[in-house]
Amino acid sequence: MKGLNQFIVDIRNSKDIEEEKKRINLELNNIQSKFNSNINSYQKKKYVCKLIYIYLSGYADSVDFGLKESFQLVCSSSHSEKQLGYLALSVLINNDKSTQSTRDFLDSLLDQVHSYLIKDLQSSNEDTNCLAVQFIASNFNLPESTTVRVNEADESAPKWLELIDIVYSFVTSPIHKSVIKKKAAIALYSLLKLYPQVLISNNNWIPRLLSLADDKDYGVSIASIPLIQFVVKSKPQFVKAIIPAISLKLYNIIIENKCPEEYYYYKSPAPWLVVKLLQLIEYFFFLSDTNDYAVLSIADLDEQTLNNLRSVVAQSIQNASQPIKGLPNRNSQSSTLFQAVSLAVFLDASSDAINGAINALMMLLTSNETNTRYLALDALIKLTARSTSNNLSASPSIDEKYTKIFKLLYDRDISVRRKSLDLLYTITNASSYSMVITKLLDYFPLCDFTLKPELAIKIAVLAEKFATDSTWYVTTMLKLLSISGGVNSNGTNYIGNEVWERIVQIIVNNEDLQKKTSKLIINLLKKPFSSTDNTPIALSENLIKVAAFVLGEYGDQVTYMSELSTKLQFHLLYDAYFKVSLTTRAMLLTTFLKFFVKYPDEDFIPEIMDLFEIEELSLDLEIQTRAHEYLTLATHKYSQQLFKEVLKPMPIFVKKESHLMDRIGSVSHIVGVNRSKSLVLAKNISSNKSKAARGIDSSPILDENSDGSNPFEEESKPVVLSPNWYSGYHRMLHYDAGIFYEDQLIKITYRVIKEGCALTLKLTIINNSAKTAGTDITGLTVLNLESLTDDHDPNYVLNLKQLPESTFHDKANMEISVKIRNVVENHESPILSITFMCGGSFNTLNLKFPVLLLKTLTSTALNGLDEFNRRWAQIGELLGPQGESSQAVNLTHRYNSSNIVRLLSRLGFAVVHATSDETDNTILVMGAGILHTQKTNYGVLATLKSTDQVGKEFEVAIRCSGGGVAEVVAITMKEILEGKF
Repeated sequence: MKGLNQFIVDIRNSKDIEEEKKRINLELNNIQSKFNSNINSYQKKKYVCKLIYIYLSGYADSVDFGLKESFQLVCSSSHSEKQLGYLALSVLINNDKSTQSTRDFLDSLLDQVHSYLIKDLQSSNEDTNCLAVQFIASNFNLPESTTVRVNEADESAPKWLELIDIVYSFVTSPIHKSVIKKKAAIALYSLLKLYPQVLISNNNWIPRLLSLADDKDYGVSIASIPLIQFVVKSKPQFVKAIIPAISLKLYNIIIENKCPEEYYYYKSPAPWLVVKLLQLIEYFFFLSDTNDYAVLSIADLDEQTLNNLRSVVAQSIQNASQPIKGLPNRNSQSSTLFQAVSLAVFLDASSDAINGAINALMMLLTSNETNTRYLALDALIKLTARSTSNNLSASPSIDEKYTKIFKLLYDRDISVRRKSLDLLYTITNASSYSMVITKLLDYFPLCDFTLKPELAIKIAVLAEKFATDSTWYVTTMLKLLSISGGVNSNGTNYIGNEVWERIVQIIVNNEDLQKKTSKLIINLLKKPFSSTDNTPIALSENLIKVAAFVLGEYGDQVTYMSELSTKLQFHLLYDAYFKVSLTTRAMLLTTFLKFFVKYPDEDFIPEIMDLFEIEELSLDLEIQTRAHEYLTLATHKYSQQLFKEVLKPMPIFVKKESHLMDRIGSVSHIVGVNRSKSLVLAKNISSNKSKAARGIDSSPILDENSDGSNPFEEESKPVVLSPNWYSGYHRMLHYDAGIFYEDQLIKITYRVIKEGCALTLKLTIINNSAKTAGTDITGLTVLNLESLTDDHDPNYVLNLKQLPESTFHDKANMEISVKIRNVVENHESPILSITFMCGGSFNTLNLKFPVLLLKTLTSTALNGLDEFNRRWAQIGELLGPQGESSQAVNLTHRYNSSNIVRLLSRLGFAVVHATSDETDNTILVMGAGILHTQKTNYGVLATLKSTDQVGKEFEVAIRCSGGGVAEVVAITMKEILEGKF
């Protein structure tokens, strides 16, 4: 556009702001007059572009009149006009943000654009769909931590829901192109953050959204990861369902090199997708449920999934360890390495794999790229902080590694220097602490001013954590205080009060340190560590504070030594008095009062009195108050008892927490996937005599809403079972093998293997569509294996031992193990939820399968009917009503004695007595067995007696050696016979 280009040139050539404003005002008048006349499409687009440029130049208040023209462009049937219209709306409509709250702005924006968006979303033209979806993703995207939420009761809720429904259909459509699915995934993420209740009311959406991670188009998978992360955060129970598919996808890319050619970056297959998926898995390990328990642990992963992930990590480390040509290729391999290392510790990787990762990362520390050095240090910190054993410190070539790390303390980039300091803090152990602390103390005077506070804290924490020699500890800490003298450009000490306060706390609580510290501190005041005969050093405020306290409290313990006399102690402190801050002077005044009380006959007492008189006139209120009070005490002859009350010895600290950890800096906790923070676990800090506080925060990654509310705390709806589920459930009650479920697409057969209280359920999933349509089953996922028993003391425990293949043509196998721990109620049977794709359709099956106490029944031998009757009577006498239960059963078909015998035998009873089929008498069958649980076993006796003449009405009577167990068995028997749910 020639006119637009000329306008931009004129603006850039303006000599001053006045000329620029004059040119812009002239153009605005021209544009307004043109909009009021008939102009063609080209001119309209040109003038709207000029308005956008004016807005971006800082003249936002002058272009509001352009919104009307932007809406007209959006209504155009021309793609170029519609595209510019949406662009102009995205830019110009944001001008209202500064005058409205976020919620009001969103409601206003929705009212203005809703009808246009719906029209374009419903268009049959995918390019038009894309423009509308892009607008939603860009303009309704708020931070996840925002408190703005749409509720069902809101007036605007139906409009939001209409947009969400349409965008969701784009995301999950099997016929739409990948380009719109990618944009729709981002748009849906933006909308769900505003209206998260939609996920609660649409549970069936979750499996389809999670399946996007395994989409055949890698671009769709990448675009969907934020959406998947949001969904899993709201429904953490689905984490275990999605992990196998992600691990297989990673395995195919990294190990099998199954990657479309267009997603190769040099020689690296899909590095962006690999890194994103590894980050997603790492995020899963940080998720916690409502009880703050980890949602995922290594024990929750099946063997195949775990092996896949370990192989991916090992191969990524191996790839990065090889010589790599070309900077782009090296960068892609390194990015995969960094994320693989972050995940390695969660997978309990072998020592060889960890050492390989350390060696590969150490090689990157010599890179010329600052970012590479920084990220390598970051990965090493994560690896060593999360690992149970410090492989880096135990490395055979540890001296060489320490040399490399210490060298990085002098890196030209301060972020690298800070990271190397974090790494040294993390890897220091009981064998290396002395060397590390000595090097850090030597480094302190040369350290950057902004790093000194953090460096001082780390030295103090390490010294306290590993010190075994009290003299070494005190000497080291006093040296730290001595060499850190001086203030920064803001007049603030390099070292905060936490360091010297912690030293004082330890000295007070350890009597053997009091005398040692007094000696050391007097000698240090006479000749500081870093002083020379010719070089004066800055006075350390913190050292004087410690000296004021220690000599005032414990200085009398060393006065018997002439070189540490009381007079010397006083003059050392008095000489420093006018060189220190007002806060330190106040402390010294208190110390001088203690000297006055303890040494009333010394020559320096008049000097103390003079100082009190001088400071009575101080401009500082605290100094003036103390001086006046102390002078009053000193000039009046009060009793020694009063002085003892005023100057009580410092009591032992009962609360032993260390506040050093509050200022440990960037290594205070591991934050998971956020690389902007240093990722180090602060271990427990302890010394010989005291134990410091923990500085651990295992939170991830995404913050909760700032108001503390949880949009997902409302209980979700119960799982809706699939049609015809009960026929397979009832068949499994009767038989230990058969068909569990069947429809046009899929058939599931089962086999139950019993071994005491342990049950193994082997399922075979058969592709029925392979025979009719020749299609494969793809994306098969065990979405959930929901146990309906109590979480804290479960009556049974489920374990998914074998996962089915996600893609197959004929059949796939899966295996579930069950351990019965206690008496299982009849309503506690679990639900198996699986999802799969077949012929473009997405399918979900929710099937309940019986986990019941009766399934553990085994037969027991009784010596005839007499023994049966005797045991029947014994249970009645011992347990009374608690040991017996009976149920009336009405059958749809006639049963004879042989039918009942076969049923009891199939269930596991040993049949003790049965009437003959040839007689017309009442049917009576008796059986006995043993019920197995992990806690105990129960003997069970059963009688089935007909109550009519045709064999359709029976009474089931059960007696059991466990109180209340008979009722559970009787109800199960009734359901088996009647087949009613």
